[in-house]
Amino acid sequence: MTIAAGAAMLSGSEKAAKSEERFSDKVYGILLDRLVRLHYQPLQPLNERELTVELEIGLAPIREALRRLEGENLVVIYPRRGIFAADIGLRDQQSIKEIRLEIEGLAAALAAVRATPQERQALAKLADRLVEETDISLQIAGDAELHRRIYRMARNDYLVAMLTQNFNLALRLWYFCNQNAPSPKPEAVDHRPLANAILSGDSETARALMSQHVAHDSDRVRELLFKGSA
Repeated sequence: MTIAAGAAMLSGSEKAAKSEERFSDKVYGILLDRLVRLHYQPLQPLNERELTVELEIGLAPIREALRRLEGENLVVIYPRRGIFAADIGLRDQQSIKEIRLEIEGLAAALAAVRATPQERQALAKLADRLVEETDISLQIAGDAELHRRIYRMARNDYLVAMLTQNFNLALRLWYFCNQNAPSPKPEAVDHRPLANAILSGDSETARALMSQHVAHDSDRVRELLFKGSA
């Protein structure tokens, strides 16, 4: 049976379920971006009915997306009380750091072994552009793009899922710090040594440099969180 023929034989309920799943993915992407970029502030209520009107999507996909985001620690759902954007605190920062120190280094080591020549060259060019960037928002976006490229280059879907979830939480912390305790003179983001290690296939150096980067950024976030709460 062809794929097209199989699709044609789907019942009405099966087609509706697949359509609902696609809508849920769309809603998930929109809400994820808003939560990470702090369009929704920590502990801000999220009203399901208002979201259905705003996004012009049914209630079921909204609820499914919110359940996914709850599983990723970006929203909290309290029965009979409501749904809220997750809070941000120092304990969150430390927990995220402990996980990322291990898995980000692993991703970089795998990328050094498994990336294609084209991917390695593109990563090096991105690192060259990023070190010249002085706008903090573009620095954050460029750093995020570099991390995500390395995740894909690691060629491990299970690892990518873990990396992405924890990176989204770390990225949310960066946006929070930039919002509440912006740095008057952002540091340069220099990933060129890491990109060169991956370019040359040096997995152990790539692992060490990525772990150093995660530790440095995590400690910087902790410092800014303390500053913002002072």
